[in-house]
Amino acid sequence: MSRIILKISGEALKEDNDIVAKCKLDIILNTIKLLKDKHQIGVVIGGGNFFRGREHEDMEALTRDTIGMLGTVMNALYLKDYLANHNIESVVSTPFEFPNLLENYDKSTLKRLFDSGKIIIFGGGIGLSGYSTDSGTILARDILEANLIIKMTNVDGVYNADPKKDINATKFDYLTYDDVIKNQYQVMDLYAIKKCQNKQTKILVMNINDYKKLPNYFEGQKFGTEVGE
Repeated sequence: MSRIILKISGEALKEDNDIVAKCKLDIILNTIKLLKDKHQIGVVIGGGNFFRGREHEDMEALTRDTIGMLGTVMNALYLKDYLANHNIESVVSTPFEFPNLLENYDKSTLKRLFDSGKIIIFGGGIGLSGYSTDSGTILARDILEANLIIKMTNVDGVYNADPKKDINATKFDYLTYDDVIKNQYQVMDLYAIKKCQNKQTKILVMNINDYKKLPNYFEGQKFGTEVGE
């Protein structure tokens, strides 16, 4: 049974005027249903649907980053509640505590819960200003000993240019870690890419709406953009 981290951008949860759209929560729910019998699953969610720090550079950095971290916690709680309503047990872990609501679980407890079949949802990044949810994804990978990160976004892979701005942008089917580092492709931040390279953790970048393809991916059918050696 493989161990997977689903890295979901906050923006991917938006739909029209809904900051957290039910249809997008349905996609995450159905993704977990598709995979959970054969894979152990951890989830890391961004907070960009609530707040994007780089759009508020007039704010003090610590305040900006703290608001962003709280946005990820709100998304984690949304997802936990939604999964519970569909009889899927999950645990939200954050690097800080909210009494009677959230816990800062130690690594051994998280690993035990994970091995028992619970979905682990990570919110709050690593709890420090200056670090993105990509760093939180690496922390989750290390805690759960995951061997694959699936990045679910609003685009269907990694391109050589912004496909929303350049109609000639070309999608890559496969990139090496060195390709991503050298060309600064938008996969994860440099720290996270190097950490994935060090432990040979593959990354699949995909459109969140293509979730039904995931079982076939594990049977060898490729889609999106894969990053590896």
